[in-house]
Amino acid sequence: MSLKIAKSNFKFIEKNFSDIISEIRENANGIRSDSRSIRKTILFHDFSKLICIEELDMDRCFIELYWYDWYDSNKQLIMKFHAHKHPEGTPSSVTKYDPFHIHSADDERHHNEKFYELNDILEFIRLRQLSLKR
Repeated sequence: MSLKIAKSNFKFIEKNFSDIISEIRENANGIRSDSRSIRKTILFHDFSKLICIEELDMDRCFIELYWYDWYDSNKQLIMKFHAHKHPEGTPSSVTKYDPFHIHSADDERHHNEKFYELNDILEFIRLRQLSLKR
């Protein structure tokens, strides 16, 4: 089941967010992309990173599910942005946030009603980084 979100355009992202992105690497946690999985690591100027995994539909046009996990320079979790359904049998205290949900640093789950696409998430990261510089 597609999320009805087009797969991310990482070339556009690298150009559009060059003020916060230093590099986009072609793997996530050492695992390369394959025919239906896009795996990238976005490195930011503040040395934090966003691990990006997108699972695509059969036509490779739309995202079926994703995991965008943001870590600080010390490899400590800042936040996770996920879009997927948990398997049958998962407690309702978890599934009530499906499919779009956020994990905070303390691994609490929260509804994600605003940041669905990677561009939106990167705008959030940009604003957060700007606010921390002040």
